[in-house]
Amino acid sequence: MLSQQERYEGCMLGLAIGDAMGAATEFLTYDEIRRRFPPNGSESYRSFRGLRPGSYTDDTEMSIAVAKGLLNAKDMTTVAIMECMTKEFIEWMDTTSSSRSPGNTCMRGVGNLKSGVPYSESGILGSKGCGTAMRSAPLGLAYWHALDALKSMSKRVSLMTHDHPTASAGSFATAFLVAKSLEGLETQALLDELVKRTRRIDEPFAEHMLLIPEALKIEMTKAAHELLGRGWVAEEAVAGAIYANIKHPNSFRDIILEAANSGGDTDSKACIAGAIAGTRLGRDAIPTGWIEGIENRDLLIDLGKKLLRLQSKLEEI
Repeated sequence: MLSQQERYEGCMLGLAIGDAMGAATEFLTYDEIRRRFPPNGSESYRSFRGLRPGSYTDDTEMSIAVAKGLLNAKDMTTVAIMECMTKEFIEWMDTTSSSRSPGNTCMRGVGNLKSGVPYSESGILGSKGCGTAMRSAPLGLAYWHALDALKSMSKRVSLMTHDHPTASAGSFATAFLVAKSLEGLETQALLDELVKRTRRIDEPFAEHMLLIPEALKIEMTKAAHELLGRGWVAEEAVAGAIYANIKHPNSFRDIILEAANSGGDTDSKACIAGAIAGTRLGRDAIPTGWIEGIENRDLLIDLGKKLLRLQSKLEEI
């Protein structure tokens, strides 16, 4: 049986590895990826936008900021955590580079935070991009034992940059899937509960999740990914990540390659997919070479260990 430490480390490593694997294929279509990396797409770390192979994008940077926001708060109250989260997000904005492709909505929202706008009002009205879903895995690790608290915190963290119920649903969805994956539950078995819970947050998001079983029945993988969407918005990114986990339930490698070569916002889809798979399958399921080559490996492992120690201390909201 896997230890919780193996799962926590697997989550943090998994999200970064998925992000790094999908970075070189981001913005390309399904067919363009296969023309550039024949025959089946990219299967290893590659340089992108001047960064070395194994580098990650803003997806992992923001996930790290969320983890640090939880870990560095002066106490475990919601007020203290959100104050620290704001500080970490501003530090992220001030230090990230264009090579990481930070999202415009995230940058604008954090810019509002920096100017003194409270987190509950800083998000960009009407934006349902996947910037919330891609960064919320650490919330699942921290609040796995308190799903009501997880729902509340995921909404707060989402509102910092995106003021739209679909974005909040995406934030909750990733955190929820990570939380339940700590029990080793198959992603397929979580789909009905995810639909039920997200329906209370955003009906269109929940309805999009119902396309996943249909996509799994399609023989042509390209058509399945086209049905689920390219991933630029929250419901599409989460759906693509779930699809990859259900299609390849026992192989971290295949899950990541599925998402990273699916077309569109591949780094976000693979980041979310890697967080779920790394949690469910554990650190040892990740190819050794991928762990050795990922940027800031030791930091990611350390954050996983610290989040494991933190989760028992967090108050229920």
